Amino acid sequence: LTCAGDLAKKGYKVSVFEALHTTGGVLVYGIPEFRLPKSTVVASEIENVKSLGVKIETNVVIGKSMTIDQLIEEEGFEAVFIGSGAGLPKFMGIPGETACGVLSANEFLTRNNLMKAFDESYDTPIVHGKKVVVVGGGNVAMDAARTALRLGGETHIVYRRSEEELPARK
Repeated sequence: LTCAGDLAKKGYKVSVFEALHTTGGVLVYGIPEFRLPKSTVVASEIENVKSLGVKIETNVVIGKSMTIDQLIEEEGFEAVFIGSGAGLPKFMGIPGETACGVLSANEFLTRNNLMKAFDESYDTPIVHGKKVVVVGGGNVAMDAARTALRLGGETHIVYRRSEEELPARK
């Protein structure tokens, strides 16, 4: 979105292709509402980008729905910027990590943030652990821990270094 906005300000005709059904990428599905309000901050930024003339299409997965070659050869785009988002999670290769109830932070946060699993009226499955452990000390780990806490879980963070060395923002 930042790239699209900056290019539009310079006079380029820009289109954004969003893989999911909601515009905003990681801002919407990865960061919890309590840390980044979607209906105010994110929606406002998206509207600002649209007001610059940027066209946004959702439910388009580049590489599946359409290829980069198609964008250039058939759609007439002259340049392509790939903003791939958070990417895939990195698992540790330890016994038990594929057990039922073990989720990557990305999946847990997406189910909660984008698919509204916290809302009983939605049909999105999410594990509501009574006792939850989050492995890691970065911002994503903290978001997962705080979300689990808000879902009612007794939440513990396991990190390989000291609390002073946590890479997450204070």
